[in-house]
Amino acid sequence: MNMPLIKVVFPSTPYDVKGLLKSAIRDNNPVVFLNSLALGGKRGEVPDEEYLVPLSVADVKRQGKDVTIVALALMVHRALDAAAILEKEHGISATVVDLRSLVPLDTQTILTEVAKTGRLVTIEENPRLCGWGAELVSIVTEEAFYDLDAPPLRITTPHIPLPAADALEDMAIPSIDRIAETVRRS
Repeated sequence: MNMPLIKVVFPSTPYDVKGLLKSAIRDNNPVVFLNSLALGGKRGEVPDEEYLVPLSVADVKRQGKDVTIVALALMVHRALDAAAILEKEHGISATVVDLRSLVPLDTQTILTEVAKTGRLVTIEENPRLCGWGAELVSIVTEEAFYDLDAPPLRITTPHIPLPAADALEDMAIPSIDRIAETVRRS
């Protein structure tokens, strides 16, 4: 994220893969296009006709009134599932924002959604230190501090190397249940 003129995108849906890839190819700057192996089997609508997804626009996947959850790639799907649990079992209404792009970062959408809910939770597959969630929390606390009703919260992997074994990796990466429980307790 800290390299000038290098854009970074990380889609969460097949629709965004096609649209962001076409936008990345047409962009005059270098674009790092990340793709999650865990999303390899994810199905979704992909129109045959030509379309582009802008490299700088986050996607509000779900509107809520109590908390704004910001996620990327695989964590978007887990955030949506956790938001459904939070609403059904605890009456907590969550907005879920899919960043889609780390650089450029759509801070306007994030600040707008946080202003509506007063709470921010980031969910990422990275360790807590120096991740994109930390940067996002920094931006929100600098630019929208008085819109916050509670301290921002980051849900991340532990600060350990990610295990190679699938079962251990699943234990380290934020799960739907951990996301829902952490947001509920906050």
